[in-house]
Amino acid sequence: MTFPHGTAQQLREDRILEEAAVTGADPQHLCAVFNITPETGLRYTRFFHPDPTDSDDVSGCNMETS
Repeated sequence: MTFPHGTAQQLREDRILEEAAVTGADPQHLCAVFNITPETGLRYTRFFHPDPTDSDDVSGCNMETS
């Protein structure tokens, strides 16, 4: 299903990123609110606090895995 501003998956990812932005990118909070795994919660927080030693570039990728 396509919505005026993207797919349902894109809208969910945008909502998770917005929630991360307003809550200080707390991965535990994201896991509890969106029922995502800890690994996925950390991937969303890395968007705001990238690890310079991490070889995974999460910007511009499909972040949802669970």
